[in-house]
Amino acid sequence: MTTPPPFHRILHVDDQPDIRGIVKLALGKIGGFSVCSCSSGEEALAQAQAFDPELFLIDMSMPGMDGMDLLARLREGGARAPAIFFTARINPSDLERYRAAGAIGTVSKPFDPLKLGRQITAIWMENLPPMEKAP
Repeated sequence: MTTPPPFHRILHVDDQPDIRGIVKLALGKIGGFSVCSCSSGEEALAQAQAFDPELFLIDMSMPGMDGMDLLARLREGGARAPAIFFTARINPSDLERYRAAGAIGTVSKPFDPLKLGRQITAIWMENLPPMEKAP
C-alpha cells in the first residue's frame, strides 16, 4: 500500500493546451489529484484564491507573464503553497534562479505523464520540512 501524497489540490499553469490536457489527465485521472488548469498567469491569479491550491505547477516560458513573474505575483497576493516549475531549461544557473524565485523544484519537459504524480510528490517530500508538508 502506498502512502497518499501530502497534498491534493494542484493549480497548473501552462499556455499550451495540449500540455494542460496531458497534465490534467496525468495528475487528475491517473494521479487522483484535484487539478485546476490555467492557460495564463492572469487566469492563475484569478483562480488561485478560490481554488486554494496546496501546490503550484507553473510553466516557466509563457507569453506575457513568465513563471517567475507569476510566482512573485502569487506571493504578493498572499499565496503560500509550494511551487514547482515546468521547464525545458534545466542547467545549473537556471536551477539556481528558479530556487531563488521560490520554487522547491523543477520538472523537465518533455515529461513522463505516468510518472508525473510520483515525481512532484518526491520533489515535495525532498524539499519541505515536515511541518510544512501538512495541508
